[in-house]
Formats: sequence, structure tokens, C-alpha cells
Amino acid sequence: MSERQVPGTAKADAPDLGENESANDGYPSPAKAWWSVAVLTVLYSMSLMDRQIIALLVDDIRNSLGISDFGVGLLQGLAFSLFYVTFGLGFGWAADRFPRRSIIAIGVIVWSCAAAACGLARNFPQFLMARFGLGAGEAALNPAAYSLLSDTFPKHKQATAFSVFGTGSQIGSGLSFAVGGALLALLPPAGWSVPMIGHLETWQLVFLATGLPGLIVVWLVFTIANPVRRGVIGKGQSNFSDTLRFMKKRWRFYAGHFVAFGLLAASSYGYTAWSPTYVHRHFGLPMAQAGMLFAIQNLTVGVAGTLFAGAFVDRLFARGRTNIHLLYFGGVAVFGTLAMFAAIASPTLIGCMVFLSVFNFLNAFGGVSAAALVITTPNNYRGQVSSLFLFVFNLLGIGIGPTLVGAFTTYLYLDDGMVGWAIATNSLVMMPVIVGAVMFAARPMRLAVEDAEAWADR
Repeated sequence: MSERQVPGTAKADAPDLGENESANDGYPSPAKAWWSVAVLTVLYSMSLMDRQIIALLVDDIRNSLGISDFGVGLLQGLAFSLFYVTFGLGFGWAADRFPRRSIIAIGVIVWSCAAAACGLARNFPQFLMARFGLGAGEAALNPAAYSLLSDTFPKHKQATAFSVFGTGSQIGSGLSFAVGGALLALLPPAGWSVPMIGHLETWQLVFLATGLPGLIVVWLVFTIANPVRRGVIGKGQSNFSDTLRFMKKRWRFYAGHFVAFGLLAASSYGYTAWSPTYVHRHFGLPMAQAGMLFAIQNLTVGVAGTLFAGAFVDRLFARGRTNIHLLYFGGVAVFGTLAMFAAIASPTLIGCMVFLSVFNFLNAFGGVSAAALVITTPNNYRGQVSSLFLFVFNLLGIGIGPTLVGAFTTYLYLDDGMVGWAIATNSLVMMPVIVGAVMFAARPMRLAVEDAEAWADR
């Protein structure tokens, strides 16, 4: 296959062909391909850890900064997501034109510095600015990673590959709870005095300890495969007007996909952001122990659910169920909501955790949602379509989910102890809209996959 490179892409992004790479298919060797997945998964895990570590520090931050659950919800949600989605559009455009590995490296550096800056915040505005920076930096990873992985694996293996990458969400959340819980147990409750900085409370030290390691591992980005850009249509160049024209012809699929997975994210992120606080307040479990409990859940049940979803969808897709990516998670929305209400209604911690684990297993959608986009979108639009998806996904998921739970607790139930029912109410509100969006987009997805066959192997 002749090298196909998007005009405007630097030579540094020229594809590197592995020793075992087929001259006919142009895909990297399996070893290179899965190494790429491994590195990107590590980085995704670190980004989620930096993003989610705040969930373990809610009450400490509230007491230190003098804010309510709603204020913490803003820090967890909108403060992060507004910059994430805004910068994501630019990074999506860049991923279709410029060296994708360099884009990821820049993002890692920015978000690591911003995550550490959260630990230096002395008041709400400073914390808000640090979360803005965290969102801006993390916006670089997914559009570029989606583009790289879509060129690294054939279509019938992409849901599996993307789901392995998607385990980074569960691993990162698990690490945020495990590492955060361990640090809370090990660090002195009174905090430390740091030379040239001054006294830092324990929660501030946790942010510093989890944010800075990204600056050490960023070089791994340049060890991954840099595959041929495949499935390019037209002249290879594209801008947002070209992308929007392409999407307009398939608007029902894209609209339904964006809304369905965006609201699934709102349900899931609302749960992730507030579940440690719920078991701490309702069952009296110390936050360090709550962190370890949810770490184990995410690293076992969450990872297993993500891998199962990818393998299951790939198997049925290969058998001709070309809209299974949507239909599977339409069912998940219903059964996940039932599991969440059963968890909050449970009178025991064990019963609660069992049903929360069912919810976590089912709501492992990150890899499948990405795979559905890349198999229906030409290469030179993938970064931009991915960034538009992530705009909606994160605005609804990270922006609305945690914020809405905090709002329900503060303004609907008027009781901090009702945070569990606020989490369940959040899932219930999302569920019927998710199912409707799935049904709206199911047939259009089949048609979009059929259209994709014409250009998929160019």
C-alpha cells in the first residue's frame, strides 16, 4: 500500500512500518499494535486518576474552601468539562492534520502541571483555574488516540482494542481511589510545610503526588506505532465545514450516538464522582477505606465489564449486527438504572456494593462508543468527529452528571445525607432519553456502516 498522509502533516508523523507488517494491509505488527494500546491505556489511566481524585477529597475540600456540595460538583463537573470540550475541538482538528503523538505529549505535560496546581490552590477561584487547565490538557488525548488506534487495527477488532483502551477509565478511577486512599492513610492529618510553598493540607499533598508523575512518563508516547492514515476520502484535507457536511448526511446516527453515550456518561460520572462520599456518609466508612473499596471494584468489575462489552460487540458485529454498539447499551441504560436503585435501597454495605458492582460492570461503554464512530467515519474526519463527540460526551457526562447530583442533594432533597438518592435520581432522569436516542439512531447506524464499506480500505 502506498503511504497516504494528510496534507499539512509534518514529516515527523510519517508512518513507521514494523518488521512483521503486511505490505497488503498496512497495519502495524500485533506486538506494535498492542504496545500502542498499552501505552495509551496507561496515559488514559493517569488522566482519569488526575480527573477523579477529587471524588475522594470532597469533604476535606468543602471544609478547607468553605463551599457546598453544589460548589464541589462545579469543580468536578463544569469547571473541568467546559475547557475540556472547548479545547477538544481544536485538538480534534489538529489530530487530522498534525503529528498525533506530539499532540498527546503536549496534552500530558499540560494536564500534569494543572493537576499538581490543584494542590497549590488556596481558595475556590484558584482551584477553578487549575481545573480549567486540567480540562484543557486532557482534551488532547482522546481525539489523537482514537485516530491512531483506528489506523492500527482492522474494523472487526476495533471494539476490542478500543475497549482495552477504555479500561483506562476504570483503571484510572480505581487508582484515584486506591492511591488517594493510601495517601490519606499515610500522610499526616495536619499536612506538611513545604519549603518555598508553605503549609499544605493533606488533600493538597494528594493532588501534588498524583499529578506530577505524568511529567516522568510522557516520553512513552514516542515509543508507540505511528501507522498509515487509512480510509481517507477526497483530497485528504478537511476542515470543520467539510466534517459537518459529511455528518449532516448521517445526522440521525451521529445525533443519537452523541446523546445516548453522553447521557450514559452523565449517569456514570455522577456515580463515580459521588459514590465514595455516599458510602462515607451513609454507612460511616472512613474515606480511605471507601477509596480502597471502590478501587477494587473499578480494577476488577469495571475492567471486566469494559473488556466484555468490547469482545461481545465485536463478535456480534462480525456476524452482521452492525448496530449492536448502540443496541447493547440501550439495554444497559435500563438494567443499570434498576441496579442503582437496588443499591441505594440496600440496608447493608455488602448489598449496596453488590448492586453498585452490577451498575459498574454494565456501564463500561467507553471503548464501544469510540469504535462505533471510527468504523463509520473517514480517516480525515475522525479527529474532528471524535472531538465533536467528546464535546457532547463530556459536556453532558462530566459537566452535567456530577453537577446534577450535587444540585439534587443541595436543592431537591435539602439534605447532604440524601446523596445516594441523588445519584439514583440522576440515572433515572437519563434512562428514558438514552433508550429513545438509541432507537432513533439504530437503523441509521446500519446504513452508515454500509456506506463506510466504499472507502474503508482506501
